[in-house]
Amino acid sequence: CPIKLDELRIDHIVDFTKDNTTFAAARENGNNHLRIFLVNHDSGTVYTRNGRADSWEELAGGARDALITCITAARANCPVYRINGNHS
Repeated sequence: CPIKLDELRIDHIVDFTKDNTTFAAARENGNNHLRIFLVNHDSGTVYTRNGRADSWEELAGGARDALITCITAARANCPVYRINGNHS
């Protein structure tokens, strides 16, 4: 299913300090689909979880930029957990 970035509501964010990554869990307001994202801040790569295919898929271009903006804005309004570890 295509991600409706304009309808995302970030539920929580987890920052992993050892590998400089961020995990974000979100829901789409229109259909309540759960969306999971992983951001690698060192490389700038953003992945979304495809549960049906049991894989991570890379987001690029405008979708990537919009998601990073969404996560940054959500930090003021949702729980942010910081873990001194990595996402493995």
